[in-house]
Amino acid sequence: MTPDDDRPAAPHGRPMRPEDAFWLELDRPENLMVVTSLMWTSEEVDPDRLRAVVRERMVDRFPVFRQRPVLHGGPLRRGRWVEDPDFTLDRHLLVRPAPDGGDRRALAEFVGEQRGIPLEPQHPMWRMHLLQGYAGGSALVTRFHHSIADGIRSTEVMLGLLDPLDGEAPRFTARVGRVRPAHRATGPAAPVLTALNTGLALLTIGLWSNPRTALEGRPRAAKSAAWGDPVPLEVVAGIGRRTGTTVNDVCTALVAGALARYLARSPHGPRLSTGDDDVAWMVPVNLAAPAPQPPEQLGNHFALVLVPLPVGPRSFPDRLAVVHRRIRRIRDSWEPVLTLGLSDALTRSPALVGGAVTRWLGGKAVGVLTNVPGPRAPMSLAGAPVAGVVGWAPTSDRQALTVTVFSYAGSVTVGFGADCAVVPDVDALVAAFQEEVAEAVAGCADRP
Repeated sequence: MTPDDDRPAAPHGRPMRPEDAFWLELDRPENLMVVTSLMWTSEEVDPDRLRAVVRERMVDRFPVFRQRPVLHGGPLRRGRWVEDPDFTLDRHLLVRPAPDGGDRRALAEFVGEQRGIPLEPQHPMWRMHLLQGYAGGSALVTRFHHSIADGIRSTEVMLGLLDPLDGEAPRFTARVGRVRPAHRATGPAAPVLTALNTGLALLTIGLWSNPRTALEGRPRAAKSAAWGDPVPLEVVAGIGRRTGTTVNDVCTALVAGALARYLARSPHGPRLSTGDDDVAWMVPVNLAAPAPQPPEQLGNHFALVLVPLPVGPRSFPDRLAVVHRRIRRIRDSWEPVLTLGLSDALTRSPALVGGAVTRWLGGKAVGVLTNVPGPRAPMSLAGAPVAGVVGWAPTSDRQALTVTVFSYAGSVTVGFGADCAVVPDVDALVAAFQEEVAEAVAGCADRP
């Protein structure tokens, strides 16, 4: 490998925003702050064509992909992004055959292994593996450190590598979050209800403690990854229409139902009962204004809200109704804006203070649940049609699970990522999710 030396060096770099440096400090061997995604194609991707696309649309467009992080010591969070004088695309974009001749289980094991491998801070903290021969095509495993960009902006960068097959430009199907509350009431009652919802949300954050379950334990370095078969988006939307709920509500309830099945079958941990079966998740909410493409400097601009989900013995309609009420209450509150402000304050506080509060907050959730609406239309990667996309957000503190719901081209794919020491069989979660989908479809079939 030889350095790509066609750009002038910038030895002093540019200042790193505190909210981006914060993610470097959160890195732990047992929980790396890395966003992982997987994209697979129905035809093999040409490596040279992919290199040209990555260079033009990612490396040349966003300077951070050729810069390495440098943190300065001291009680306050300071750092810089510095050009890597030894940058070469070949270090970050690796091409190799798919493991075991393109077997899905082998690919899942490869992704899981990658989730536990730290990125090198001596170089730009991202990497791509192009695996040739997966299911007759290719698989692209991408890893970005969270200090580079949050999950939404990382997804936007990824979508920027794609081209439409039908001429429609790639875009999100909906905004993930909003700056102002979505009022349920009208007139003078609207701000009162919003204030009550906000107060309840803050009280929940302050007092919340999860019940003991099989999802508790001490995370280790080894991670796993798995994903289910795509679910037609029309099936999910149809359940929503019949129940008066949203696609996001339905997907969230399906994930909660899968967790309920997993916990009911687990030999570890006490059995949960209805009414005392709520387990909280951290859910990212994007508050950035919509734009044709992410800002040049990327970075992090999102909030985390605490969402308790029922994972006890309930029917799917009952679980969906509970999820719908809780998500609607959060939307009609200032919780996302307030938690964004809290996060901003923590990133600017002394490292000891920010770290302690972050661990306290992270300990209130069993994991991270992300819903990412991708392009509605089929896309191609360097000329090869994209067959599917899924991803995994990082977790912090003692969280052992990450779940991402990704919609693409009329289908929804759910990815489960777990800590191997706490959740040893992630495939059991995938199977439980598929069972929950089948039951939900059957249960809602008779509704008008």
